[in-house]
Amino acid sequence: MKRMFIFFGIIILLYSVYYDLNKGTLNLLTEKHSTVVTARPQEMEKEDVESVPLPSGPDVSQKYVEKEIKPGDTVLSLVEESLQGRLPVSIEQVVSDFEELNDTTPGKIQIGRTYKIPLYAD
Repeated sequence: MKRMFIFFGIIILLYSVYYDLNKGTLNLLTEKHSTVVTARPQEMEKEDVESVPLPSGPDVSQKYVEKEIKPGDTVLSLVEESLQGRLPVSIEQVVSDFEELNDTTPGKIQIGRTYKIPLYAD
């Protein structure tokens, strides 16, 4: 009797692993993500650039772009995307500028909300 339960337990475990790898929840997430991206191409093209004075210096102004956060986005990936290359400043500077522009930390960004992403000249 004990061997029969172990046998059926192994069968159920193997089937659940097979199902998860072939039809599981990961495929559902990627399908939803692709529908969201293709459903709003006009919003992806909008970029408003403005100057905002930063309190760190006397005449320092920081340019930024407002972007809506999508699944998988990070502050660093959005900054690198806007530069289309390497960062001219340190990561600590990017984090500091983001916190000053948005009054929140990069670790607390939420999907669907719009944040000000700092821009840097090459």
